[in-house]
Amino acid sequence: AHGGYSYCGLAALCIAGRTDALDLHSFLKWAVNKQMTHEGGFQGRANKLVDSCYSFWQGAIFPLLHEAFRQSGADMKLPEEHCWFAPEPLQMYILLACQHPNGGLRDKPTKSADFYHTCYALSGMAVSQYDVAGHTPMVGHVAANLLERTDIYYNVLLEKAQRKCSYFQNLPLEIDGQTLATREGPGAVAWRKHLETSK
Repeated sequence: AHGGYSYCGLAALCIAGRTDALDLHSFLKWAVNKQMTHEGGFQGRANKLVDSCYSFWQGAIFPLLHEAFRQSGADMKLPEEHCWFAPEPLQMYILLACQHPNGGLRDKPTKSADFYHTCYALSGMAVSQYDVAGHTPMVGHVAANLLERTDIYYNVLLEKAQRKCSYFQNLPLEIDGQTLATREGPGAVAWRKHLETSK
């Protein structure tokens, strides 16, 4: 199994409201074993080194799984303040090991910074800073370290995802002269509604 592919498949099924096709408990068991205790970051698959991009690819799996369990009405007690991984060690790895002296973020120490790792390390950091209850577990409790909340399904700022939905909701989709009825997947809609009602 691979962290990036696993996130993409899970997010697609979550958006569509079809996580019943998965063994969520086995998925969770696999995912919790990918955060390395020494470095604090995630590995993408077994027997690989920690890589900053998996801060998102693996880190975002946990809130997706939490929401999938919540929506399915799973007979289990869900954590109320965390999503089965340690956010502060992950943030420490990103801030201390992955910042390049010339700017940007890198895969791991000794590597060069690049746009890909900068994007996904920051995305993972943003995911790790907002727990289930909306609290912000951030390194050093320094406000300057806080990033804006992202939409766990689309990896864009939550506010931009909401604007996207509003825009496309009112826009008819025409293909070959036919107007099609379109809508966002029920899983993503239910998550956003849950966020609004739990504020």
